[in-house]
Amino acid sequence: MVLLANGQSFNKEFGFAYAFAAPMATMQQNISRGHGFAMDYYFQVNNRLAIGADLGLVIYGHDKSRQEYTFSDGSVAPMDIIVSNSFFNYMLGTRFIVANGKSVKPYVSFRAGYTAFRTNLSIYDPDDTDHCKPIDRDILLKDGTFSASAGGGIQWDMSAVFNRAPSNTFLFNLGAAITLGGKVNYMNTDAPGHYHTPNSDVNAQFINTQTQVVHEHHVGYVYTSYVELIELRAGFVMRLQR
Repeated sequence: MVLLANGQSFNKEFGFAYAFAAPMATMQQNISRGHGFAMDYYFQVNNRLAIGADLGLVIYGHDKSRQEYTFSDGSVAPMDIIVSNSFFNYMLGTRFIVANGKSVKPYVSFRAGYTAFRTNLSIYDPDDTDHCKPIDRDILLKDGTFSASAGGGIQWDMSAVFNRAPSNTFLFNLGAAITLGGKVNYMNTDAPGHYHTPNSDVNAQFINTQTQVVHEHHVGYVYTSYVELIELRAGFVMRLQR
């Protein structure tokens, strides 16, 4: 988030936001949408420009089923099998305040870095209602590519809500950006439709306790496309005074 000084002097800020991702073009054929969160940490260059780091996590696919699972000691029990599809953005960024308004400040932004796709399979005991610790875990697929993002938004000064806070200390942030990147392989358990032929499908093996026959549980398809995303964010920023 961009740093501003209106009678105050700030040198850094921390932001946290809800993130919504909507794929475009070919990627839209295999991913419908994703939800997650983003964090950033920026340093002031002057009263309009700031540079810093931006991290984001978006989950775009999720599947849960109950399957028979064989432990290392040979025992077998029903377990909850959860497959999740997600991607991480690791980026460096810059933001520039376009108009230095009193309470609402529009800005433009640019980020560049790496986007990593990952599909995890986790096995949980169904008696553990909180699913606080998996019994087993595996990475079914991971891949990544360099990417860049450009966009803009507005920041609204909420310091008046906090009676003792100086102006431009707490802000609400609303932003949008387009992210483009190279070609990447990824899975999706919730693909909207097979308009784009998958490269392959992925199965996990489990054992039937009655027949002792190994069977495979389908957990998703592998697709390949360029990274093409529209991202919307809504969250809060806290600026730290020198």
